[in-house]
Amino acid sequence: MLDAITALPKVELHLHLEGSLRAPTMFQLAERHGVDLGAGSAEELTSQYQFGDFDSFLSLFLQGLEVLRSGEDFTTATVALAEELAAQNVRYAEVTTTPFNHHRRGIAMDEYVAGLNEGRRLAREEHGVELGWICDIPRELESPDAHFTVDLITGPGAPDGVVALGIGGPEVGFPAESFEAAFVRAKAAGLGSVPHAGETVGAESVWAAIGSLQAVRIGHGVRAVEDPALLELLVERAIPLEVSMTSNVLLGVAPSIEQHQIRPLLDAGVTVTLNTDDPAYFSTDLNRELQLAHDIHGVSLDRLVQMQRDAVNASFAPSDVKRSVLAELAVTSKQ
Repeated sequence: MLDAITALPKVELHLHLEGSLRAPTMFQLAERHGVDLGAGSAEELTSQYQFGDFDSFLSLFLQGLEVLRSGEDFTTATVALAEELAAQNVRYAEVTTTPFNHHRRGIAMDEYVAGLNEGRRLAREEHGVELGWICDIPRELESPDAHFTVDLITGPGAPDGVVALGIGGPEVGFPAESFEAAFVRAKAAGLGSVPHAGETVGAESVWAAIGSLQAVRIGHGVRAVEDPALLELLVERAIPLEVSMTSNVLLGVAPSIEQHQIRPLLDAGVTVTLNTDDPAYFSTDLNRELQLAHDIHGVSLDRLVQMQRDAVNASFAPSDVKRSVLAELAVTSKQ
């Protein structure tokens, strides 16, 4: 089964660039800028990629931000991610990045954008991986009235390949409806709405993401299982969820992989896609997430293939990329 999963052509929809810095990449960037990570080698740094709660995860995540200081760094991070995706046969990925987190650290946005653009170009040319960017609003940091992120991605200096606006960060105290105006603007500019919701807050967060932000996909959304009416709405409107099982367990959204909400979601007929979220920090990859779905929740290979078709159809990939991946999946399903 692992060989079959590894060979499967894949699409990933929920993956953070800033959460993809494996220890060798982070150590390389730290050496470039003389940043002390408290480790003398990439191997030693790897031992720090462990945490027991959200606060320790956040500390590691912020350490990763500290080494991203130049356009070259964003290119390096993007190419390293593309190499990893290519090794998993990921053909297309929508990668979330948070420009406001870098702006507030003093990074010039033209340099940030140039780094993303070059990284995306090299991902395609060197690794055959097509990337689309989702730029998200950190709801606890960017004021709803600031419109910094939406200004960037709808203006002339937007990164190449931006496909959607997202929103992340803690849901408690930062309701989705506060950011409705930004999402209205993004939609008017032809961008999708893909907010995080239903992770640290229950079903009401998903309702708000759909009602106020006109979400076409939901990042996480697993707590929709708490409301049967919401499950019916997700099925009726065919709104996919971007599910990341390992992330949910490590951050306390699900008590264990065995008790993860994926099974009741699938049984209810909700469209589920599998993703890695912050793969470096959660020590996972897309092959592993698919394997867990099979081993723990009995998802068959045929169903995994269908979930990849669903991910393709739910993506904002160019039509030629969609056709290509769907054609590969059609061949796979006949083998």
